[in-house]
Amino acid sequence: MPVILPENLIDTTELLRRQIFAIDQERAHTQDIRPLRIAIVNLMPNKEETELQLLQLLSGHALQIEVDFIRTETYQSKHADLKRLGRYYRTYQDIKDEKYDGMIITGAPLERFSYDDIAYWKELEQLFEYARSHVYSTIFICWAAQAALHYYYNIHHLLETEKIFGIYPFKKIAESPLLYGMDDIFYIPQSRYTRIEADQLEAVPDLDILATSPETGVVLAATQDQRFIFSLGHLEYDKETLHREYVRDLEKNLPIKPPIHYYRKVGQADSIDMLWKSTASLFFGNWVNYAVYQNTPYQLKELEVKSVAKFGGSSLSDANQFRKVKKIIEGEENRQIVVVSAPGKRNPLDVKVTDLLINVDQANQHKREIEEEISQLQKKVNGIENDRNQSLERIHQRFLEIIQSLSLDSSLDDVVKDCLEKVKVSDSYDYILSRGEYLNAQLLANYLHYDFVDAQDLIVFDGDKVDLPRSYELINQHIQAKQKVVVPGFYGSRDGKVKVFWWILE
Repeated sequence: MPVILPENLIDTTELLRRQIFAIDQERAHTQDIRPLRIAIVNLMPNKEETELQLLQLLSGHALQIEVDFIRTETYQSKHADLKRLGRYYRTYQDIKDEKYDGMIITGAPLERFSYDDIAYWKELEQLFEYARSHVYSTIFICWAAQAALHYYYNIHHLLETEKIFGIYPFKKIAESPLLYGMDDIFYIPQSRYTRIEADQLEAVPDLDILATSPETGVVLAATQDQRFIFSLGHLEYDKETLHREYVRDLEKNLPIKPPIHYYRKVGQADSIDMLWKSTASLFFGNWVNYAVYQNTPYQLKELEVKSVAKFGGSSLSDANQFRKVKKIIEGEENRQIVVVSAPGKRNPLDVKVTDLLINVDQANQHKREIEEEISQLQKKVNGIENDRNQSLERIHQRFLEIIQSLSLDSSLDDVVKDCLEKVKVSDSYDYILSRGEYLNAQLLANYLHYDFVDAQDLIVFDGDKVDLPRSYELINQHIQAKQKVVVPGFYGSRDGKVKVFWWILE
């Protein structure tokens, strides 16, 4: 069945060459058939090339299709015949009160621009809302798919350092009427600097991922009711479209690599094997048949608004998204229950609130584990301190018994206590080990009425050896002739600190 076009929109000879079966509107109105109404929002710079590509895919089906081409009013194309656009294209203002069975919004070379910087972004937002309320099923192509995912679900594309350019294989990962008849692996042309990963769409329950690739990310996705279909490739491309883009970029001296899986001989148009023609035909045919024809109401006035009711993380990620949700809810008076998820990513580098809460739970769990470890360690520390204190008390009692039994000077108990307090906090093995000799010498000197001389003041080490000349000198300085002294053994000093005689220990 034919596509219905305005008379003289495209030369009849070109339509026949492309095998596009078309009739004009006057002839169509004489036939007792309710044609499908399809709007094509053509954002591509080369309007006529895109018209032919899409019409070729739409005309090969056993349904009569009436096509309206839509243009933007807020931006005038620099590459198109403005008079022709004014004559054959309609605007949002022209169609805002009409309804369509289907709509296609094409891509545009705008992926590296911020949406708010795009001249016709506000107008495109109107068309996105129009697609929701006045169109049964819409295909968003390439950049338009990314823009729609951003608008409806606040999903942000990721920017690539090199252009994804060529014919890429994709694996079918879901059963969908849109993929009926396709092989498990099929090819789709790609020409973009951005990607969207599967995990970004998996957070939206209403979205089904149909095909993806590690090299390019998601390429096909759709809402569960197939009202919105997102094609991040260019199934509509002709055999030589990528070749023309490659030559164009070379002539502009842009950094571009040859499209992969495309040429048999790089740069030669006659060495291109078209690997996606049947896939494109099946995809658009399935869309027309299963997503549009078999579901759209016969009376378009009965078309219901597409409910973007997911309202998950991406839909409610910031204040602006809240405003959009409010607008959607207020536009549907029958909605009684609104189910929402936690705030999602506001941009590709952002973190979802749920993920942050998971981080909090993991941190709490980790904190509890560490606190438990600290508690166990503290128990060990308390046990060690208890053992230490018991040992110190036993040492104190040993010396106190000697002091009391021999009726020594009671002040020696204070000497013992003071010494053991220092032992308690000391980190010097030599110092701690030497205090037995030190205290015993103090007690014996008192008992014998001799003078106490600390070995630390007499014996000096040089490294690990006793410095005999220096030690003799110190002995002569501290011990007078015929002076009776008690000197603790086993240790001396090195660099002013206690050092024990290790060879005695060995």
